[in-house]
Amino acid sequence: MDQGLRPDAGTASDPAPRSVPIPVSLRSLLAASVLVPLLFLAGAAWYDWRRLNADAFADVSRLSAIAKEHALKVVETNAMVLDRLDDRVRGMAWPAIRADGAAIQREMNRLDDSIAQITALHLADPEGRLVLLSSAWPTPRISIADRSYFQRLAAGAEGLVFGDPALARLSGIVSFTMARRRGDPAAPFDGVVVGSTLPGYFQAHWHELGAGRNVNISLLRTDGQVLAMHPRPESDLFPPPDPDSVPRGVREASYVPIIERLGERGEWLTAFRRVGEHPLVIAVALSLDAVRADWLMNTATTAAFALCAALALSAVTLLAIRRWRSEQTMLARLAATAEELRAEIARREDAEAGLMQAQRLEALGRLTGGIAHDFNNLLTAILGTVQLLERHLGAAADDRSRRLLGVARDAVNRGARLNASLLAFARRQKLRTTVLDANELVQGFTPLIRGALGEAIALTVDLEQALPACSADPAQLEAALLNLAINARDAIADRAGHCTLATRLVTLGADALEGNPEAKPGPYVAVSLTDSGVGMPPEVRDRAFEPFFTTKDFGRGTGLGLSQVFGVMRQLGGHVAIESALGAGTTVTLYLPAEGDAAVVHDEVARQPGAAGAMVLPMAGVKILVAEDDERVREVTAETLRNAGMRVITAADGQAALAIIERGEAVDVLFSDIVMPGGLNGIDLARAAQRLRPGLPVLLATGYAGTVAGGEDHGFEVMAKPYDQDAVLRRLGELAALRARSAA
Repeated sequence: MDQGLRPDAGTASDPAPRSVPIPVSLRSLLAASVLVPLLFLAGAAWYDWRRLNADAFADVSRLSAIAKEHALKVVETNAMVLDRLDDRVRGMAWPAIRADGAAIQREMNRLDDSIAQITALHLADPEGRLVLLSSAWPTPRISIADRSYFQRLAAGAEGLVFGDPALARLSGIVSFTMARRRGDPAAPFDGVVVGSTLPGYFQAHWHELGAGRNVNISLLRTDGQVLAMHPRPESDLFPPPDPDSVPRGVREASYVPIIERLGERGEWLTAFRRVGEHPLVIAVALSLDAVRADWLMNTATTAAFALCAALALSAVTLLAIRRWRSEQTMLARLAATAEELRAEIARREDAEAGLMQAQRLEALGRLTGGIAHDFNNLLTAILGTVQLLERHLGAAADDRSRRLLGVARDAVNRGARLNASLLAFARRQKLRTTVLDANELVQGFTPLIRGALGEAIALTVDLEQALPACSADPAQLEAALLNLAINARDAIADRAGHCTLATRLVTLGADALEGNPEAKPGPYVAVSLTDSGVGMPPEVRDRAFEPFFTTKDFGRGTGLGLSQVFGVMRQLGGHVAIESALGAGTTVTLYLPAEGDAAVVHDEVARQPGAAGAMVLPMAGVKILVAEDDERVREVTAETLRNAGMRVITAADGQAALAIIERGEAVDVLFSDIVMPGGLNGIDLARAAQRLRPGLPVLLATGYAGTVAGGEDHGFEVMAKPYDQDAVLRRLGELAALRARSAA
């Protein structure tokens, strides 16, 4: 049956078990023979990895501490030299310094020669002109005003400022500078004292420190500018600073080392340490490739022993299992055969029950469709009679007459709505099928579903992205979702609960569509509504789609909601399924045929052909041929048209109407029912009439279609029963006017 998919059901093609299950004791022994060596291997590998990593962490921390202390000693020594040079010229004006330049330069040379890491000392005035230089050459007339360290000191920077690595203009040697303001930092800027330091001094020490290890050591400013690096690159002129190369914690603190794992052409364990309070950082990177190689070697040795042990233990266990299995195989095959027979019997019973349910619903649909057609004719006759009485009584009608006629009109409208639900179940209503985006429709309709559920019920919307387009009637799909929401609200009753509205792409096979001849196996867009209500027992679930079947209290439901959903989905070539259990909620899923890459057609209001701009001529003299097999409808319609001044010719079936046209009767418009006895329906009559009378306007009517806005595939305009007599009169007048205008 089509009430729900049964994914847990077996199939007749399931193979028999190849062997009976192995006892727990033997399985445990086999697992232990493999797991124990593996656990030993895993434990040894984990311990060795932890040990080697701990050693690596200790090494990189120790090396970074040594490198930091060395760098700090160098920086403080250089700072002391700069202080001594500054003390030498303290209080002296620049003319006096130039006048005493030879003596000051000798002291600068002596200080330069006493400190190995310093290559040159400089004195520069506030304009950046080099005044004195510790060298054997005369002081050149050059300016350092363009150097970044000079600009920072001139802008008010305090303490030592470290410049970028640069090529010396005289010696051609790459060095970086350490500079400070001359004199009191609180006084106005009065030039700088500069010392140039060789990166090679650091590199020589780092070479000894990292001997025998794959270690990279760098001296960086806190803004990321590299000042010195080991192993030494091709050039000590490094690229511009990279702020991300120094961790934020190192830039802000100077006492806690930060150790990170960095990956670039291998994995490196890197320790960063701040050099005192200076804006310098020591970075020591230790390659973990050697650590990993040692670990892999140790693990491979341990794995060889573990593998030998596992193979020996497993061989003994497998021998025991083989002997036991050979004794049990025959019994297992017999048990599997019996189970397969029971499963096949259960599948056949389910298939028969589903087929019977499908046949019962199909029979109900045929019966319902026939009854609804005749009922629409009755409603059409009643509505026409009411309208004739209203026009006949006119202003002379008293309040009681008008009230009774209004009650009759309301009863006809209620009957029409009930009939529309029956026609939906019977799959005989008119659908405006388009290619649409299910997610877009669900998102747009969600506010109405929330309103139908009420504030006490929470709604979750779960939409699968990138769904293909599907084929559906937007209005009918929205009505179906609204019906499901109302059923979910009633199932949850007056307590708090939740619902989930979801979409997804599924593929249904022939087993899932058993009993549904309108649907074909393939991809479907599934729209499901799940509630946390009371659920349904199997006997209720099996009858849920039958018209007028309901478990609600009297007056709370007609029993046509799910039957209408059932009919709409079948007519669309889709499928509907219910999954429910008592106390476990209900899921109703609508399966809409997927259309692959077809373009989505956005719904637009259809226009009746010729409705806009048509001029209505006076009714007098217009001749209408009315073909209707129901005598009451035929007489009421003819009376309405005659009262409007039209001339009316009636025919009880298609053959009689065609005979009237064939004998040359002048007819302005043909108004015909679609379903008529005699072997000639309304569509065939219209085609034959237009062959005999080209351009003859045709208006068709039917009790099988719902509200139709436009034509069918046959190209003729269709009006749904029960129709309003004034609407029929107006439309026939428009068609006659169009006929007269085209003839003119």
